[in-house]
Amino acid sequence: MRSFKVLPATLVLATVPLAARAQQPPTLGEVIDKIVSQEQVEVQSLRQYSPLVETYIQNLRADKELGTVPDGDKYFLGRAVLANGVELEPLDHDAGMKRKLLAGVSGFFSTEFVPRGFLQMIYLDMNDFDRGHYKIQYVRREFLGEVRCLVFDVDPLPKSGKGRFVGRIWVEDQNFHIVRFNGAYGGSSLTSNYFNFDSWRINAGKNQWLPAFIYIEQGGVRDAKTKSIGFKAFRAQTRLWFGKSKS
Repeated sequence: MRSFKVLPATLVLATVPLAARAQQPPTLGEVIDKIVSQEQVEVQSLRQYSPLVETYIQNLRADKELGTVPDGDKYFLGRAVLANGVELEPLDHDAGMKRKLLAGVSGFFSTEFVPRGFLQMIYLDMNDFDRGHYKIQYVRREFLGEVRCLVFDVDPLPKSGKGRFVGRIWVEDQNFHIVRFNGAYGGSSLTSNYFNFDSWRINAGKNQWLPAFIYIEQGGVRDAKTKSIGFKAFRAQTRLWFGKSKS
């Protein structure tokens, strides 16, 4: 019968590769720091792109028999200039066409909204997504399709300013990129309204996630507040197509 020797604990530890001993799971605080860091890199990296942007908006109205039904729509097609923030240009650069497009936008909306509208929703927060402005709380693990994600609730800290994101984020668990965020920009009032939206990003290559689709919905057809601030209930979607970067 073969006999076994009991090795000293120090010898057993020595046989374990140093890299394996060093690879400890990150703490929750370290994960949050990585998420913040990756999102800041994402904001900067998008500046090199000018994606094609398509937005379809559908007005809604109440119907006695059918409930909620469509009541007209709007369609916009343009190109984003992300190097300048969230600027949107029509595909036809003719000055007259540009004025017509902008007039159509201002005619559809009768109140002052988040600057540059739906395009801003590709960003969770363009300038200040960090621990100094947000409380980030872990919720659970979840799959988005085949992507393993960590789910967090995000809330602005007191006195962090208006227009901060309020909602939920999904973060892939390999490199901690935000791949989806669902919520609204806070601080809305009767003169400054912010939409509820669901913004998705897709994997466009190694360590790169690009905004692809945003679904927006605001107001109810029988909502008194919706009527009081002077705009119709609507739903909309924005799609983005990215070509090669300028660099």
